[in-house]
Amino acid sequence: MRKLMTVFALAALVMVVAAPTMAQQTTLSEFLVNDGRFGTLLDAVGAAGLSDALNSDGPLTILAPTDDAFAALPLGALDYLMNSPDLLAEVLNAHVIPGRYTLRQLIAGPTLDSAGGEPITFALSGGVLQANGAPISSVDQGASNGVVQVLDSVIIPSTVSEALDAATSYIRVAHFSPDSGAVDITLDDQKVAEGLTFGTISDWVPLVEGVYTMQLAPAGSDTFIRTTTTRIPGGARITAAALGVAGSGNLGLQFIPEDFSPIPSGQARVTIMHAIQNAPALDVLVNGGVLIRLLAYPATLGNNDGVDTVNVASSGYDIQLVPSGATSPVIVDLPNIRLNEDTYYFIAAIGTPENPTVAVSATTLGSE
Repeated sequence: MRKLMTVFALAALVMVVAAPTMAQQTTLSEFLVNDGRFGTLLDAVGAAGLSDALNSDGPLTILAPTDDAFAALPLGALDYLMNSPDLLAEVLNAHVIPGRYTLRQLIAGPTLDSAGGEPITFALSGGVLQANGAPISSVDQGASNGVVQVLDSVIIPSTVSEALDAATSYIRVAHFSPDSGAVDITLDDQKVAEGLTFGTISDWVPLVEGVYTMQLAPAGSDTFIRTTTTRIPGGARITAAALGVAGSGNLGLQFIPEDFSPIPSGQARVTIMHAIQNAPALDVLVNGGVLIRLLAYPATLGNNDGVDTVNVASSGYDIQLVPSGATSPVIVDLPNIRLNEDTYYFIAAIGTPENPTVAVSATTLGSE
């Protein structure tokens, strides 16, 4: 297992004067190709049209993120950058410093300008040499036209960080299929939830806008029971609800955009979903009055998606779901529910007509 450099190891390396080796006669490009840890970096360099720089006379100091460093970026971030040549070039140029800087100079803690103009500050933290907070795990990999310092994470310039923030969304999975058992969920082959049981809602997962494939499988299995591909826009909050009865072959995923904008002062925001298959269309009663009319199970009544969102005054409420146009029988009864100011609630009626229940989550958002 690769170990991060300690202060003591750094001090020892400073005292070593290595004789020229064959590796030092290769170019920076040849070193990165031959090493085997930098396939993603080389792909990015090629996509940005910067390959010639690695074969220039230099000298250059390359801060080289490994494949694992790129893999640790938020879901979809690498694809987004690969499809945004200007942003990708900014990221790569932040990893190139004109001149040859070795461990001897870097442990003094200098701030150096990268080729893209991004200041790169070197510092020891917990015995580990870092560049703008990115750990350096291997130092002074020499080449004929420069030196490589190996990074365990990717440096993101401030302008690129702002673009990624604007393109970032959050998704969670709600397990509302009563007979599916615990499930694992993968998003583009990355597992985002494990052992999710009926009636539970996963944590939020950040991802950058793009087209994604979501797959559900029984917990611990590699056999998928549902696969759905969809485009996720930037700046969204989306709940992917697993609906239907697996035993009937109609298990599906519904993607529900949620409103996480600031809430008017003194109010709460409530999204209510009808997810009880074979139950009639429902009305939502609050303290005996109708709050939402005709909430149908998704795709059973025209384009009614079974979801509605309203803002209400922060207060205590008795909430009931009843057949649309009636006051009984009560399908779901939620007495004495306190809806707090500045809070977003997601309430789903789930289960079966014979055994209905609810799933609830609450998130504090803040006022306008």
